[in-house]
Amino acid sequence: MSIPHAEQLTGEEFRQALQQSRIAILPIGAIEFHGPHLPTGTDNFLAMKMAEEVAKRTGGVLLPLLPYGQVWGLEHFPGSLNVPNETLTALLFEIGVSLHRQGAVIFAIINGHLGNMTAIQAAARRLFSIEGFITYAFSYPGLAEAASRICASRPLPGGYFHADEIETSLLLYAQPELVHMERAIRDEPQLPPDFGSRQVRWEEITKTGVLGDATVATREKGEALLQALVSRVVEILEYGRSRYLAK
Repeated sequence: MSIPHAEQLTGEEFRQALQQSRIAILPIGAIEFHGPHLPTGTDNFLAMKMAEEVAKRTGGVLLPLLPYGQVWGLEHFPGSLNVPNETLTALLFEIGVSLHRQGAVIFAIINGHLGNMTAIQAAARRLFSIEGFITYAFSYPGLAEAASRICASRPLPGGYFHADEIETSLLLYAQPELVHMERAIRDEPQLPPDFGSRQVRWEEITKTGVLGDATVATREKGEALLQALVSRVVEILEYGRSRYLAK
């Protein structure tokens, strides 16, 4: 199935594509430090790859990537650009309002950066007030289960994974030319007992930005992980299509 890229369509083509599909897909990521071996745009590349695959399988209209996110924890590391939650929430809300006005019923946000979830959820709650408009927030759904089958690593408490086996494998599949495996390292941080119960700047837990063993990452693992994630998103969207678009 060909992907209708919103930014490549004329205004009328965009309106028709959205009113036919009724599903709008927005990839969102971040610019932040990802250790010595991954680019600052890692979250963007992963969000875009997932969103493209989802759009291909559902026929949803693919919106341009939103490339900036909330990176408070890593904002003191080189290359990190932070957008406050309030700004991100307002932007996502207004995008959703515009999509509803254009004819969208389902707004699927494909998130490549865990730090964005507070803002995404806040925007989704505001958008809930629009009758008949459904917002989905996808942030690597089913990753822990997929990683348990595919990788030696697991996400840290709270679901955190960063520049490790999991994320490096994903980018080896999505954008292999941007991964410097000769610089990959293993760095497994000792988390304080109160990690997850208070706000923590990441320089307190890591000097390298790597939360695990990136040296064992492979493209094959990344492909299997990404396909598992995409399948879960598609499964949920197809449920949403049958429930909210069949009326």
